[in-house]
Amino acid sequence: MLSSIFEPKSIAVIGASNNDTKWGGRILKNILSDFKGQVFPVNPKEKEVQGVTSYPSVLDIPYEVTMAVIAVPVQLVLNVVEECGKKGVKGLIVVTAGFSETGNAGLELEQKLLSIVKKYGMRMIGPNTLGIVNEPAHLNASVIGRLPSPGPISFITQSGTLGLAIADWTIDMGLGLCKVISTGNKADTDDVDLIEYLDKDPMTGVIAMYAEGIKRGRMFMEAARRTKKPIIAIKTGRSKRGAKAVFSHTGSIAGSDEVYSAAFRQAGILRVDTIDEVFDAALAFSCQPLPKGNNVAILSNGGGASIVATDECERHGINIVDLAEETKEQIKKVIPGFASASNPIDTAGTVSFTIYSEVIKALLKDRNVDALIVIYVHTLMSNAIPPAEAMVEIKRKCPKPVIACWMGGKGTEEGVDILKSGCLPNYSVPERAVKALAALIRHREFLETVKARATGES
Repeated sequence: MLSSIFEPKSIAVIGASNNDTKWGGRILKNILSDFKGQVFPVNPKEKEVQGVTSYPSVLDIPYEVTMAVIAVPVQLVLNVVEECGKKGVKGLIVVTAGFSETGNAGLELEQKLLSIVKKYGMRMIGPNTLGIVNEPAHLNASVIGRLPSPGPISFITQSGTLGLAIADWTIDMGLGLCKVISTGNKADTDDVDLIEYLDKDPMTGVIAMYAEGIKRGRMFMEAARRTKKPIIAIKTGRSKRGAKAVFSHTGSIAGSDEVYSAAFRQAGILRVDTIDEVFDAALAFSCQPLPKGNNVAILSNGGGASIVATDECERHGINIVDLAEETKEQIKKVIPGFASASNPIDTAGTVSFTIYSEVIKALLKDRNVDALIVIYVHTLMSNAIPPAEAMVEIKRKCPKPVIACWMGGKGTEEGVDILKSGCLPNYSVPERAVKALAALIRHREFLETVKARATGES
């Protein structure tokens, strides 16, 4: 049934407006910009909205309506939803706020809303949501202004404004998104429903989550265990003040932080602490294979950067592997005599296509190496492009994960663009690169233990 929301054939925008600074105007404009199905504005005061015929009520639309976006004042919502049920609408996105997040009176209103939804067998996202985006379906039923490029990452967020910011941020970062789902109060459709839907969605490869509270905790854990797709989550409300803010935001009970951490571990969910870490990990999952083990080799043209990466690997339980003698001998042939051929490999400031190409080839051929972190530290005397080209050329033929860290900001842009074009995840500092690799390793461990038991493959 969630397909009626994410893959509708036709959409009614109830509360549609010619003013695109209003919610109903912005959402209608976004839907009309790319959606290929029928779109019906509903506004009893207008005969035409944004160049499209408008109807006084959803009941007046002489065509079938699959999904309705509701952006009307809170006192009108129940009547509008009742009309949607009578019309045979299958899915709802209720943008309107003023429900359980406002206290007991709002909670009572939300329960009445839910009873109408269930009476007619509809499914609903919200209330108090900023909408959803389904990139493969060319559907932007939200107030998000710019659509990200297509990609395998689907993002579930309980904060609508955070979803807006994340969508813009991923565009600037060059990350591809599949779906953005602002859950709002989760009166009907919650995280369990969405994980089960995304698990079956062929276009979703990675599930990222921002959660303030989880409903149906046991079923949530079971749904997370069943999916083999990585789930990366940031759960807020850790502090007392944060928990209080969570309740006033979406009406969620934050719950014990320790309980959430334990539950996430048992379900094979990768819990991270920051928004950066959510998408750093998601980026790695979106374009790199899982390592077979936790043995890593590090290549850098700067000794300091490789030491930082080494320390961070140790903190995450990643082994800086001893290289085979044959590997060391191959590396010595291409790096300067004063450079180090031991792991981590330090080229002592020397950078060229040949050096990076030959060293990377040697490391990836080493059976002891499960993954590779390649660091480039920019200087006025070096060029970020040749080592990036070397990485992309080799990675196309390599089944092992390769993580890049192009440091230095200005001057690295063209090299970073080359890495992106070759589907190589790049991070601005070694710590972020290591944490992304650690996420790949942890998920592989989950698949071998937690999720294998859940799917009966142990």
